[in-house]
Amino acid sequence: MLTGVKTADNCTAMLIQQVRYGNIDILVPRREGAGAGIYRPHLRAKFEPDIFGRKTSEEIEEKIDRIWETKSAENNRLYNASKFRLAGCEALQGTLLLHFGLTCYKDMCGTNLSESSSSLQAKGAKDFSNKQAYMSDAVGVGLLPVTCDGCLVVTRRAMWTGEYPGALDRPGGHPEPSRIFLPDGSLKPDHAARNIEEAVAQEVWESASQEAVDELGIGKGDIGDVMFLGVTQNLEAGGRPTLEFFARLGVSGERVATVYELGMQAEAEESSSVHLLPPPTLAHLSRLLQPYTLTGGSEKPVEHRAGPVDEDVHFKEARWLLQEATPALRASLILALKNNLLSSSP
Repeated sequence: MLTGVKTADNCTAMLIQQVRYGNIDILVPRREGAGAGIYRPHLRAKFEPDIFGRKTSEEIEEKIDRIWETKSAENNRLYNASKFRLAGCEALQGTLLLHFGLTCYKDMCGTNLSESSSSLQAKGAKDFSNKQAYMSDAVGVGLLPVTCDGCLVVTRRAMWTGEYPGALDRPGGHPEPSRIFLPDGSLKPDHAARNIEEAVAQEVWESASQEAVDELGIGKGDIGDVMFLGVTQNLEAGGRPTLEFFARLGVSGERVATVYELGMQAEAEESSSVHLLPPPTLAHLSRLLQPYTLTGGSEKPVEHRAGPVDEDVHFKEARWLLQEATPALRASLILALKNNLLSSSP
C-alpha cells in the first residue's frame, strides 16, 4: 500500500482509507461529516527537498543515465525537466498534508519506468525499510471533467507519448516546479507574496485544471469548482503516484468536441481524439465498478454474468472505456464513484 501515510492522533476530522484495486493502490481522504472530495483550503504541502528527495548511489545514477540516453534517442520528443516528488502524506488538524521533494523526468524514466523498478524497490525496502526510497516518484495530476450536460470527457493518448501510448485517459500531466521557482530555488516574483509551501500547494492544485485547458482547449472559466479525490500509486510503474481531481464544466459536450477539433490547444499533439461518455454510459460504469466500494483492504470484483443488458450500446461503451483506460483513469473513476460524482443524469 501507499508509503509515508500517517494520521495524527489528535486529528479526527480527516479520515483516510486505503485499498488496492488490481495494479493500483488508492488512498481516499475524506473530511468527517463533509461532502464529496476535498477543497483547496484543506490540502496543504510540506516542501523539504533534502528530506523528501530520493536515495541514490553512483551505480544507480549510471543506470539512470544509460536508460535516459536510450529512451531519448528512441523518442526525440522526450525532454528532461524538474518535477515534484511525492514522499508521503498525513492527516493533520483537519487537512491533508502532502510531503514533497524534488526529482526530474529523467530520474522517473530510470527508476519508476525502468525494467529494474522492482529490484530498486526491493533495495529500498532492505536499505531503508521503504520500497520507494530509491524511486523518483515524480507526482502526476489528473482532472476528471464532466460537462454541464453530464458527459464524461476523456482523450486518446498520442502514440508517441512515453507512457501508455494510445490508451484512453483523463487530462493530466505534472505540477511544474519551474512555474514557481527561479533557477536558484527562490520563488518567482509573482509568487513572492506566498511562502514556499503555500506556493507549492497552489501549483499542485492549479496544475490539474491547467492540464484540462492545455489538452482540451477550453478556458479556465469553463471549469467549475475543482475538488481533490485522492492519491493513487501505479504498481505497474514502480509505485508512481498521481493526485486525482474532479470538476464539472460550464460547457456542453458538444462545445468541448467543437473546441477540441479546432486543434488550437497548447498540448494538441499529446492526444489524438476526444471522447464523450453520456449519462447512460456512466450508469453502466457504476455497475461495472460497483464491487470496488473502497471500504478498506483489497477489494475483488464480483464475477460478471452476461445478460440482455450486455447488448446495450452504452454498456458496451462503458466496458470499452475500462478496457482501454490507463490505470490512472480507472482509479479516478473509482474515486469519483466513491464520492457519488458520476450519476445517470446531469
